[in-house]
Amino acid sequence: MENKKFDHPLLLGDTFPEYPFESNYDVVIIGGGPNGLMTAAYLAKAGLKVCVIERRYEIGGGLSTDEILWPCYYSNDHVIYHMMVDYMPVIKDFDLDVHGMSWVKPNMQAAMVFEDGQSLLLTRMIEDTRDSFMRYSHKDAEKFGVIMRDYRRMVDELIAPMTYIPAMSTMDLMMLLEKSEIGKKLSEIAEMSPLEIITSNFENDRIRAFLLYITCMWGIDPNETGTGLFVPLLLCRGMNKCYCFGGSHKFAGALGREIVKAGGTILDRCEVTKIIMEGGKAVGVETLEGRTIKAKAIVSTLDPQTTFLQMVGAKNLPGTLKESTEGWVYDKWSFYTLHLATQEQPIYKAEEPWASESFMTIFGFESMDQLLEHFKTVIGGKLNTKIMGGHATCESFWDPHLVRAPWGGEVSFFQMHAPYDIDGNKANWDKRGPEIKEAVLKKWQKVAPNFTKDKIINSLAETPVDIEIRFPNMKRGAIKHGDYRPTQLASMRPNLDCSNHRTPIKGLYVGGVSSYPGGLVLGGSGYLAANRVAEDLGAKKWWKPTKEMEKFYQTYTK
Repeated sequence: MENKKFDHPLLLGDTFPEYPFESNYDVVIIGGGPNGLMTAAYLAKAGLKVCVIERRYEIGGGLSTDEILWPCYYSNDHVIYHMMVDYMPVIKDFDLDVHGMSWVKPNMQAAMVFEDGQSLLLTRMIEDTRDSFMRYSHKDAEKFGVIMRDYRRMVDELIAPMTYIPAMSTMDLMMLLEKSEIGKKLSEIAEMSPLEIITSNFENDRIRAFLLYITCMWGIDPNETGTGLFVPLLLCRGMNKCYCFGGSHKFAGALGREIVKAGGTILDRCEVTKIIMEGGKAVGVETLEGRTIKAKAIVSTLDPQTTFLQMVGAKNLPGTLKESTEGWVYDKWSFYTLHLATQEQPIYKAEEPWASESFMTIFGFESMDQLLEHFKTVIGGKLNTKIMGGHATCESFWDPHLVRAPWGGEVSFFQMHAPYDIDGNKANWDKRGPEIKEAVLKKWQKVAPNFTKDKIINSLAETPVDIEIRFPNMKRGAIKHGDYRPTQLASMRPNLDCSNHRTPIKGLYVGGVSSYPGGLVLGGSGYLAANRVAEDLGAKKWWKPTKEMEKFYQTYTK
């Protein structure tokens, strides 16, 4: 067997065996992130011959837990807050407990602390949150209790089950919502902006700031109309976040073992460079080292521009697919994250003693206007260290396994919204890095006085540019592979032709977070892609709709 030499910069002139054969599978899945693993797990257990191809040295994508800070100190360097565990079909359909996977759901879900010592809590229990709000506004506390009863019904009966059923057109969705009183209430707020909904329901400035941050922190423009449904979804799920004990990578590992147990194949450190087209049909993939893998179905979990323009090739795109792909808009902001290994956890100077034991603590903003100015500044490509803020978590408080050093310590991180092209050029991150890091630490120490520099063992900052380097399909640091805006949501994500997870190219499917329903480890894209492929290949679907989906079907589709 001859060796083939490659001059690609990633291979550095290495030699690899030139394969004289073609591998054949029923399904090839491009990308071993959460959705790719979920699709593979379902299809492999259905008896299909499945191959997952992952560019990185390990599977999981954003489900990563790495020793990035210092020897013996681990951090969840991308995903930590799991918001759809209560509804995700993959958790109900697989016995992941056998892989040692378990979830922690704190009652103290989020806190917001201010420099004057005031603080607010958002908890799993509505009554506890109302008690916290009561000290600032009796009216807002009462309103929160009333509104959350409706919001929880909206999520339980409508938004959550619809996350795992095929996308509907806007007209069909509006007609469906008219079938129930709670649906009509959701329809009333759907076309509003988060800012309109929060300010029309609450009067206290700091309560408004707190709830607006929870609603918009994952990439929602506070002023964007047509995104109102995210308010009940993200408030409800912001009160029910889970932590994956042992680190988020445990979730990826459990899914990987399910794939292998069912006879599937996982190829890591293997990069797909081309989707092979024959007669207008996708029939296989080529990899960087020269391997050819043929398949009846190919599922791409990458962003649309990488999938269609680069791997398929613009000349092979039918109809308006080229135009819609070129018009894809990436996230309006990304994240700057500062990871810290410290001698002790931050203790917040707050009137709520539980603020230091909250799953997520928000600080840096003293008013809603300051929060809005921060969002506006970041969307404009700037970062003002005087008004910036974000959220922090002491990870080792919830998971002592993250610190394996015999001398002990803690692991924490701070995360805030940040532009990719800071001050007009991504290269400016190198220049402004020390200044931003210093400003973050100063803000942190104002609200947590014990968190002094002498307590820091080591630190690591990750910029939006660093995110793109680690995950190239998160272009411009886009954690959702594409912006949340009305023209890129529901039946238009990623476009009208592909939102049902089939594409106009026979044999090619999409199943990543740039497809319906979107990102944040919802598990929807991977689940729906698995359903489409199973149907088209005639595989027997061994899984059934969840009880929430069954109730939705019975109530709204009969």
